Amino acid sequence: MGGRGRLRFELLMDQVTTALPAPPARVADAGGGTGQVAVPLAGLGYQVTVVDTSPAMLATCAERAAEEGGAAVAIVQGDAAEMAGLLGPASQDAVLCHGLLGEVAEPAGLLAALAEVLHPGGVLSLTFLNRDWLTLRAGRRGDFVEALRLLDQDRSRTAAEVSPWLDQAGFELVEALGVGVFAASASDDLDRAALTGLAELERRVAGREPYRSSAHTLHLVAKRRTPLSQVG
Repeated sequence: MGGRGRLRFELLMDQVTTALPAPPARVADAGGGTGQVAVPLAGLGYQVTVVDTSPAMLATCAERAAEEGGAAVAIVQGDAAEMAGLLGPASQDAVLCHGLLGEVAEPAGLLAALAEVLHPGGVLSLTFLNRDWLTLRAGRRGDFVEALRLLDQDRSRTAAEVSPWLDQAGFELVEALGVGVFAASASDDLDRAALTGLAELERRVAGREPYRSSAHTLHLVAKRRTPLSQVG
């Protein structure tokens, strides 16, 4: 992972740990693959379960956990859309869904399935590649045909598109953040002083417009609403 990628990852991890309930909360990582996020969280004391369809990625996740201090990460092979059946309904304090939204044909259905595995008040950490960033990058490079194509692409998303799906699935949006507003285009060979300044700049603008909407990745934090049948 290059300097820019490492910085984006560290910025995202800061946002995730701020959003999650304190350890040892139960956290399910939907499509968590190789455990890039799950293993560090387990190292902090979270009870993490990675759910993924790929046996090879899950094997890599187990290897990573063993190599990075032996943090306990539970592994379940299966589809994230069936997570409530795999782990139990209302069984988790938090769910991570990082990068998966653009890979499924029915994103609204996936979000509804993730809501089922959370107890009321449970936290969803949702990240996806930002179509606005992709379009801006192509346009600034002079590739206007690609920019026009991206405007109508259905696998990258914008916060405006995803927010109604969250509401329909029973989530309340708590915070919308950007990751990689400037880091996505910065040089990989920045010196330490420049990296420190870049990291601070990213943190300062993560929740501000118009910067947030120009970020490489969007990170939405939401909580599952309490069903009306349980109110009062």
